[in-house]
Amino acid sequence: MNFNITYSILLFFCIFSAFGQRTLSGRVVDENLEIAPLVTIYDKDTTEIGKADLDGYFEIELPKETEKIIFAGLGYEWATITIPNDCKTPEIILFFEYTYDFMSSKKIDRLRKKRFDKLTELHFQAFKKGLFKTDKPCVNRNFEPYKPELDRIAKLLKKQAKENKNDFKDLEIGDSLKIPFGLDTSKKKINTYYSPCKNCTEEDYKYLIEGVIVGENRRKLTLEIKIVEMTPYDSLEYRGEILSIDSTFKYEMKYFEVIIE
Repeated sequence: MNFNITYSILLFFCIFSAFGQRTLSGRVVDENLEIAPLVTIYDKDTTEIGKADLDGYFEIELPKETEKIIFAGLGYEWATITIPNDCKTPEIILFFEYTYDFMSSKKIDRLRKKRFDKLTELHFQAFKKGLFKTDKPCVNRNFEPYKPELDRIAKLLKKQAKENKNDFKDLEIGDSLKIPFGLDTSKKKINTYYSPCKNCTEEDYKYLIEGVIVGENRRKLTLEIKIVEMTPYDSLEYRGEILSIDSTFKYEMKYFEVIIE
């Protein structure tokens, strides 16, 4: 009796393993048709499910009901891929993550879409070079514009800049304030600057320098601050300069957090 129960349980798990998931083997290259090594593979909930090796090859176990997976690697745009049930060899091309300076979100997406439209041809070229086993992709992939997210960020930054400018106008020479910094304690060096945070208090930061405003540049929203307290340090390196009690430094309130007393 016990043997039959045990056998039934084992049979159930064998059937589940065979029919409840699928094994996929593929490869990842970049848009220059070079190997993309050590790319991480996630499911739609960004749980890691696999990783490409140094030659870009990967093998993953995917539940039958899972179709969408994400490929992410350092220096590449994340790629969300839909894998149909009849796709056994997903071969993926990743695009480099470029920095677009002084361009509108609309133009950025136009340039990205131009690269994206070459995917099928790039896949065929990878096949001819022997990088891929198939001459056309079996996965489905849609262009994902940056514009909605970039517009959301731009709107948020504009709002923060307005609030920050209003806070700056309320400050006067002689006012006391605190500046939060992150430190490399081994080198006694300031290495982190915090963006403006509307609801943050000094308890949210590990280290603060206390100072008094001795100068202002209202056009650039820059403060000149004289240090009055920097416990437990006698000195700290800041942008190549050494800060100590009674020394002064310039601080861009336009970009970074200030705690006003």
